[in-house]
Formats: sequence, C-alpha cells, structure tokens
Amino acid sequence: MCGITVAINLAGRSGYCSAKTAATNGTNRTNGLGANHLQPQLASSLDAIHHRGPDSHGTWISGDGNIGLGSCRLAINGLGPGGQQPFSNPEGSIHAVVNGELYDHRRIRDEMTKLSGYQFQGGSDSEIVVALYEYYGVSFLSLLRGEFALAIYDSKKQLFLAARDRSGIKPLFWTVHDGTLLLASEAKALLPFGWQPEWDVRSIIDKGWLTEERTIFKGLQKIRPGHYLTCLSLDHISEGQYWDHEYPDKVSTLVDTSLLEHSGIHRRPLNVRETRTEEEMIEGVRAKMLDAVRVRPQADVPVGIHLSGGIDSAVIAGMAKHLLDKGEVRLGSNGDQHLRCLGIAFDETSGYDESVIAQRTANYLGVDFQQAHMNESQLAANFEEAVWFDEQPHFELGFVGKHVLSKLTRDSGLKTIISGQGSDEIFGGYDVYLRDYLREPDPAWPNNNLSKSTRLQALQESTTSMTKAFAIWTGHDGNKSHPIYPPKSQPSPPH
Repeated sequence: MCGITVAINLAGRSGYCSAKTAATNGTNRTNGLGANHLQPQLASSLDAIHHRGPDSHGTWISGDGNIGLGSCRLAINGLGPGGQQPFSNPEGSIHAVVNGELYDHRRIRDEMTKLSGYQFQGGSDSEIVVALYEYYGVSFLSLLRGEFALAIYDSKKQLFLAARDRSGIKPLFWTVHDGTLLLASEAKALLPFGWQPEWDVRSIIDKGWLTEERTIFKGLQKIRPGHYLTCLSLDHISEGQYWDHEYPDKVSTLVDTSLLEHSGIHRRPLNVRETRTEEEMIEGVRAKMLDAVRVRPQADVPVGIHLSGGIDSAVIAGMAKHLLDKGEVRLGSNGDQHLRCLGIAFDETSGYDESVIAQRTANYLGVDFQQAHMNESQLAANFEEAVWFDEQPHFELGFVGKHVLSKLTRDSGLKTIISGQGSDEIFGGYDVYLRDYLREPDPAWPNNNLSKSTRLQALQESTTSMTKAFAIWTGHDGNKSHPIYPPKSQPSPPH
C-alpha cells in the first residue's frame, strides 16, 4: 500500500459542466500554483498519509508550477532507488505515481522491453505503468491486472490521467478547490491544499457514498471502479469507463460466434449458451483461483496470509501452501519460505470466534499461525484510530478488527498480505446475495434440481432472517443488551 496526491492548476474555464461538481469549482486561476508554493503543500499532504507509505516520499512538479505529483511509498518490489516514485520515462515527458500492486509485472516488463525497448530504471511493479502508457496510450488500462490507483501526466499531449482498478480496491478521491484539481488516496491528504470537509448529509442518508461516486463529504468524489478521469490542457475534465463486469445470457443461443471476439474498452454482455458440466465449472474456478494465488506473492519482501475460519481464506492458504510445496511460487525474495498466517480471535461467548477453526486449518496445512485477541475493551480502544484511517461509515465493527489485524501484521514484520476479502461479493457468500439468487430460477445451471416451492420457501426464510438481523443491527428489536457484534443470520455463510 502506498499513497498518492496530485494538484493541478486549472488555467482556464473547466469544461466539466456536471451540476454535481459545479459548486466545487471555485475561482479558476490563470497563473500557476508555483513550485515554491506547491512543494510544501505536497509535502504536508504526504505527511498526512505517511502511514500508507513510510519507506520514502517523493514529488515531481512541472517547470511552470502548474502540476504536482506526490507519492509516499511502501516498498514491495524493486527496493532500491530505481523503485522511487514519481516515475518518469527516459525522455522526461511522462510522469506517474502509483498506489497498489500490479500482478504478473515481470512478464509484462519482459514483453515491453522486447516490444518497445523501454529502459526500466528499477524492479518496481508500478514502473510498468509508464512503459505501457507510452506504448499503448490510455487503452493500456485494460491490460493491467491488479489493485491500483494511479495518476499520469503526459507533457507532450498536455494530458492528465487518473484511474482505479476494476474492483475499486485502492481508493482515489478528487475534487476541485479554488481552481485546483486535487486528487489523493485519502481525504485527509487534501487538507494542506485548503480543502475543508463538510458533511454530505444527503449522501450519508441515501448511501450515495456506498453505491456511487459520492462520498460522505460535499463536493468530494471517488473515481469509480473500472473508471478513469482525464484533464486535457489543464482545462477540460472528463470521466470514462475502461472495464465493466459481463453477465452473459447463458440460456439464449448465440447466432454470430464472431461476437465472442471483442476488443476495445467498452464490452457488451454476450449471449452464450452454457455447455459446461458442473465438474467443469468447479475445475474452471479452481484453475483461475490457483492462477490468482500464483501471481500475488511476487515480491521482494516477506508475504503472509490472513486466515479466519471461513472458506475463502482457508482455500487461499491451502492453495498457497500447495504452490509453495511444488516450487511454483516464492513468498518474497528472502530465504525463509515458511508460510505465515495471521488472524483474529474473539471471546468464545461473542458468537464470532473462529480461532479454533482457523488454528485447525493452520495445523492441517503445517503453517505458522499468530493471532490477536479482540474483546470489547480492544474494540473500544481501537475504534477512534480505525475510523480516522478508514474515512467511511460501517454497518458493524468488523473494520476495527481488521485494523488491529493490520497492526499485528506490521508488528510481525510482514509488508505484504494475501487475504480473502471480496470473495463473498463474487461468490454470493452473504445472505443478502442468497436472496438475489433465490428470487428467480437459474436455468443456466445444468444440474439445478431446486424446485419452485423449495426455492420460494428458502427465499422467505432468508428474507425473515435478514429482517431480524437488520432489526438487531439498528436496535429496533426491543432488546437493550446485544453483543458488540450482531449475531449472524441462519443459515450463515463463511466470511
């Protein structure tokens, strides 16, 4: 995890005419920000998010003082000076800052060396961004695999580009304040530029901060997952989409099979009749997961795994151990290749303790397992700090536990962690997703023997369970004595 910050003087009238941001534009300036003025602001901005990248800070400011890029780095790949950010191409016309991890970067690095003869300065995975952009232009975004937020300035084209990964794992916020386009990994990094936060009550009430580009602060937006923002000639701001999920209609028959060959940034859902057997589907998922686990440990620092009692983290730990035993992966470049796992243990009476299951999994795999114990006192002691780091609302206190687990990871000497976060959203692990599945039949599943009556009965049971759980969460069930965490609904998916 790194942190990035950007400031761009909007020299002319902004061409971004959306009503939702018009109130944030302020007064546009025609003179540059000035390097003497911008440098201390960038430095203070990076200090505010130093926790994201404690290994080094770096800045680049254009000669006219109109544009500044900043990075605080957590060194994972290419630990030497060649991995310092901001990155620049050999010509000095393209500059970039990157937060995140780009997978399979060694293969891409070799390909770009052969294709374009690009001269890399170091071994950082993030440096491939400059090489790819220089060769492919903006379309390079569709080639990236990983979790990232990035910003690039091309002085020849006078083009600024910022983008987020497909799933929005890495954050990137932006606003226009006093004629300056500001972007940063966290909202607090914008304070040194004079931006003042104000609650966006409407966004908080209707959950706009959760489901769209709005945040909990007025005028502050997120670049959406799979989207990018451009600023051309320090003037015209626009947004676009480079990737989206595809949900093919697997019942209809595709007439023109050439439609399967789709190129370009915006792809449309396809009609593809499902012909795979259930066994083939399972093996297909397993192969993709193995590949995903295989590319993630590519690092020059030790790598560990967050392990709970859930299926997701157990599968990842098992696959990592399998690949490690076969010699197909290395856990960083250090000599110690013994897999280390970390987790959280709650009080047994809380109803949320999975430490026994997690320990059993660790014993079965033969891996080291270290746990941090959480109780009400620990939750209360870490609540304020977790909120300060997280900068968004939550429906429960799981984020405090993740914060404590992150501190345990840091104190254990691990910089890189593989976890199962996000798997419930992909595989429908939560009860709310079960209801979506049960609402209509699924004829695409060849061996689906779920009858209509059984499906509707399960839908009613799931809805009732979720209603009760929500009443407990919000305190509307009349019970004044609830545990810190609300009880899980039944049946309860692993997490």
